Amino acid sequence: MSVTDGHLPYPFGREVTGYAVRDLAATLSRAEAAGAEMLWGPYASGGRRSAMVQFPGGYVAELHQGSDG
Repeated sequence: MSVTDGHLPYPFGREVTGYAVRDLAATLSRAEAAGAEMLWGPYASGGRRSAMVQFPGGYVAELHQGSDG
């Protein structure tokens, strides 16, 4: 878990939560089809892939796939 004081560049520090998914590419495709906007990523590092997504209504979440997803 990370805690910030709001001094990170947008969109970091604005996400409400993070979700571990089994297939990030498929999840992002479904999210975009539902009207979500990709804010950052997908980015791969250390065996983990992640992306920041804003859903309709302004809900921002981090989606990730890796050893825990």
